[in-house]
Amino acid sequence: MKLVNILKEFYFFLMALWQNRFIIIQLTKRDFQNRYLGSYLGLPWAFIKPLASVIVMWFAFTYGLKVGKVDDSVPFAMWLMVGIIPWFYVSENVTGSTQSLQEYSFLIKNISFRPSIIPLIKILTNSLIHLFFIVFLAIISIAYGYSPSLYWLQVFYYMGYGIVLTLGISWCFSSIQPFVRDVSHIIEVAMQLFFWGTPILWSYKMLPEKLYFIVKLNPVFYIVQGYRNTFIYKIGFFEDWKFTLYCWSITTIVFVFGAMVFKKLKPHFADVL
Repeated sequence: MKLVNILKEFYFFLMALWQNRFIIIQLTKRDFQNRYLGSYLGLPWAFIKPLASVIVMWFAFTYGLKVGKVDDSVPFAMWLMVGIIPWFYVSENVTGSTQSLQEYSFLIKNISFRPSIIPLIKILTNSLIHLFFIVFLAIISIAYGYSPSLYWLQVFYYMGYGIVLTLGISWCFSSIQPFVRDVSHIIEVAMQLFFWGTPILWSYKMLPEKLYFIVKLNPVFYIVQGYRNTFIYKIGFFEDWKFTLYCWSITTIVFVFGAMVFKKLKPHFADVL
């Protein structure tokens, strides 16, 4: 019965998000404008930082460490860009939404407002920027000789997976942040560890085959490798259905757990914000 009650509460939780979809769209537009259109350069700032990071890493690995190709066939620059851009998306979703409740504290004190949509607003804002980078990856892929295919459409599947995963994480940590202010610093350190622990700058095939399963325990790897399978290797997400099932199982647990933690702490937000 307890499981049934949890699923019932979770259903009403999602329905509330759907009922507030118009507010979500309007606040996403406002967040996008406040974030990028209020500075001198405006929107280009959204692209300068990740592009600068990609260029620096590409230069360091190509000319400094002289890394030529991955798997003896894929140019490292192409392989790096396709892997690091989805990582930027996941990282920005998680770190950007951690303090989102404090940023929108003036709305939380409004009794009729549902604070659960605030982390989602941050993720949707990042999603608008990420759509540009998907186009960027398509152009880079063509430039490197990878012809367009139907596999490219599954990039939106992996993007959707990233939204579900990071929304669950964001609900959890953004709700804890007002009570434990160190959470944002912990998240920053954790994301650094995940960056180096996820095969972004290095190939998981460098490990012995018997250790592949360790890498696959990380659900972020599913997104990074999924983008590479989409633009480079042309492998469908359904081809490794066991790994797909595992990742969606973990993500569903994270999503439900994050929603329940948020719902549990929500009544106390007004007291600490």
